[in-house]
Amino acid sequence: MKELKLKISGMSCQMCVKTIKNLLSELEGIINIVINLQDGIGIITYDEKIVTEKEILKNEAFELYLAEKIS
Repeated sequence: MKELKLKISGMSCQMCVKTIKNLLSELEGIINIVINLQDGIGIITYDEKIVTEKEILKNEAFELYLAEKIS
């Protein structure tokens, strides 16, 4: 299990958060998604045996809302 911490741009409301969560949930291997709208931070927990960080970042959610990996 790994965590990917992202700075997400362009979110303005809870609907944005819900959209990102819904799109990411379609990926097999995603375990948990926590998004803090106010800080623009997302923490995605995933099974690295099923899905890669690169696949997560290529998800449609991040075509709509730009995301940058942070440590």
